[in-house]
Amino acid sequence: MADMIESPSQYYDRLVAGLTTRLVGDIPVLGYEDFGSVPLNGPAVFIQFEDAHPGTRRPDGRYQHQFLITAHCVVPASVPRAVLVAIDLASEVERVIDSNTFGLSSSCCGQPDIQVNGDTGFMLGVDGVESRGVQWIQPLYLGAGAFTPSPIRDGVRFAVNPDNPDDPNAYQPIQ
Repeated sequence: MADMIESPSQYYDRLVAGLTTRLVGDIPVLGYEDFGSVPLNGPAVFIQFEDAHPGTRRPDGRYQHQFLITAHCVVPASVPRAVLVAIDLASEVERVIDSNTFGLSSSCCGQPDIQVNGDTGFMLGVDGVESRGVQWIQPLYLGAGAFTPSPIRDGVRFAVNPDNPDDPNAYQPIQ
């Protein structure tokens, strides 16, 4: 059975764990805020939550958050063929994201919509690295549903005497 989550941070934790276990090699997966504060000795992935927008509610009325997320695949320029290594890593990340195999229920986590896989060096603004980013919209359905089930009705009524609808005994409940 798939797991439910209650917050974007829980999705982030599943995303990091999923990428860490599925990427080839020992690639660290970190938060965007960690960029520049950790030594970059080889390829790394930095996850950035950029924006969120409302989306269509689930049939149960659960609110949809559409998060715009970027996975920056950063490679030191000193790595041979650094641009190609970054492109390969971004392509691998894109396939993992597209498969959405983090063990989450579709009731709380929708299918990601990949937007782009491209150069994000201008976003990082750092010399000495090559970076490619995979950007996607991730729908998350969090919290309780807004719609309650229909109230239980007394029963269904049918006409026993449709020719005389004013007769108080014309309609009888079905038991």
